[in-house]
Amino acid sequence: MRVNPNLISLKCVIFLFFGGIGSIFPFLPLHMNDIGLSKNDAVTITAVAALVATLGPLIVAPLADRLAGNFSGGTRSKSGKYLKVMIAICLLLSVLCYWLLTTIPRIPKRPEKRGPLQASFTCNENGGYILQDRCDNEEGCYNWNSDKQGTVLVKNCDFTCGATPSWTNEITTEPSIIETTSSSQGDEAVYEENPDDWNPPVEAEILPADVSTTPAAVINQGIVPIPHMCYMTGPSDNRIQICEVYTVYSETIAFELSLRPNENDTHSNESNNFCRYPIATDFSCRMPKEVINNLTSENIDCEPVIACEIHWPYNNTNSLLERSQCGYDNISYYLYILIRSIADIFPVAALVLIDTAIVIATRETSTGRGDVGKQFAAGALGLAIFPPLVAWIGDGTYLAAIITFTILMVIAAIILLFDNQMPLSPPEWWWHTRCGLLALPMSSIRKYGFEVIALGIVFFVLGIYWNSIDAFLPWHIVKLDNPSAIIIGLSYTVAALPAVVFLIFAEKIIDYCGHSNILILCFVYYIVHHLALIVIEIAPLILVCEILEIITLHLMWVTAVLYLRHLVPRKFTACGQALPVIAHFCLGRYIGSLLGGLAYSTYPDNFKTVHKWFSATASSTAIIYFTAYHCYLKFYCIPPTQLPPDPAPSTVQHMNGNGSYTPLRVYHNSSSKKGHFRY
Repeated sequence: MRVNPNLISLKCVIFLFFGGIGSIFPFLPLHMNDIGLSKNDAVTITAVAALVATLGPLIVAPLADRLAGNFSGGTRSKSGKYLKVMIAICLLLSVLCYWLLTTIPRIPKRPEKRGPLQASFTCNENGGYILQDRCDNEEGCYNWNSDKQGTVLVKNCDFTCGATPSWTNEITTEPSIIETTSSSQGDEAVYEENPDDWNPPVEAEILPADVSTTPAAVINQGIVPIPHMCYMTGPSDNRIQICEVYTVYSETIAFELSLRPNENDTHSNESNNFCRYPIATDFSCRMPKEVINNLTSENIDCEPVIACEIHWPYNNTNSLLERSQCGYDNISYYLYILIRSIADIFPVAALVLIDTAIVIATRETSTGRGDVGKQFAAGALGLAIFPPLVAWIGDGTYLAAIITFTILMVIAAIILLFDNQMPLSPPEWWWHTRCGLLALPMSSIRKYGFEVIALGIVFFVLGIYWNSIDAFLPWHIVKLDNPSAIIIGLSYTVAALPAVVFLIFAEKIIDYCGHSNILILCFVYYIVHHLALIVIEIAPLILVCEILEIITLHLMWVTAVLYLRHLVPRKFTACGQALPVIAHFCLGRYIGSLLGGLAYSTYPDNFKTVHKWFSATASSTAIIYFTAYHCYLKFYCIPPTQLPPDPAPSTVQHMNGNGSYTPLRVYHNSSSKKGHFRY
């Protein structure tokens, strides 16, 4: 395999750049957890940062094309130094901004003695309460505003005498008596239990607010009441009551609540060590008389209630209690979202410029191939080496990640600033004469606006599917059996390492399969990928489905670069390469992180549901894309063979004095399909 010595320095820069990206991005979700941000905060930060990052490509791409002298017949740059300087600046600014994340204070400041504050949920016929430990050395409780709503996840509910924030009720055995209610999560019902009717009740029966019901009674030895937690919903003129039923088979139940300030008696020795926040919304729990009698007969001082544990009280999506933690301060959240949004601008801007540099430096030949894949193979090698290295040396800590990121980016910037061998002079005009004459003017080249727009949509949808997995995959890995930071790093390696071989021959593979067929295959692989995430419960096995990124990330990206190289005119080279970056890594990441974050709102309950929907939509998208392309777009996209005009243009006649010269055609993939690539 022949190696172009002029491209060695470019390969080094690509190797270092993608190695740096792999060193820091897999560990950013864990860093947000370490700072103390909730899942909801982390999802918001990731989405907003991706959206703001679109500014990078939107600024650097037109600027790079203008500095190249490609606009309005300006003076053309001969050395391409402008491009190297722009990339180096982006790399150094990204290092500076990601270091600023280390200055953000941790939230909240946990009490040293007790760890995270414990909290529980209680309710009776008079209303509901949240019980929470007080902070060490803090006498007051959080001053709730009833306008603030949030999510509280409850589990392990049961009847009991009073409760404290540390109340637990782990149920490990199944009941031996018959129950007459459904127990699936989120069953919304008000049931009338009849000992003479053993048929299951109709689910989701909703009664008007003016209909009163009688609490369940143990009037048959084979039936026991189970917790019914009821709340009012609907418009003020048509309020209805909905009851959530909890049994030993139930998963966590989510309530959207608001709270009022502490109602505890601060002079009581028994209650002054925790806060008692009343639920501000209309909320009550059924307390059957038989349950009350049984509890009070055993303890005359008993205060019968339904008590529940709170699942993930501070770290679930849209958590109500996160703001009541000790030392909670929104300044850390706002600092993180500001710095992260600015920091993410520079890597995506650098990616656009590096893609542009690869396209320019490799120079498409008369056969339509310019060794683009070999340059990206160097990047895949860097992506394979450094993520597991950071996980192994630093156990996935952000400090180890940022140090590695800094070293790699600084070395890459130094190479860019001092190397004079990269062939980055602007591209020649004949790049886009796929089917025409060398002598024909650029105005004769057909326009590809429709294809460019369609491609942008395809890359956007692919970005949603990829980022819905990638953005928060470390959260999922650490929750599986046998997790480790090394597995997070290896999740990049298992795809990147074999991708090196594929990328070396990428242009031949893409030419053989066709650009659109590879993109369709990506959607098919996402069906498998999302389904695999549902099934896998052991962390090391997650590496099996990550192998699919050979196609869905690495080969897909080379396909994007090559496709846009052919469709976009030479004077818009950088702008053309900005399109897939914006669509896939910015807008796709924005939507993908928001939708993918839903899987962690009530993890693991929502995880399977969300990825089932992703798999279903991926299958639908693949079918639609396959049908649309092979039934219509395929014939529209293949350009007609251009024949020389008759008579030949004067520019051709001047090339041969006798006027009988037959102009040379430039064929892409001339060895198989003359005149065009297999789009």
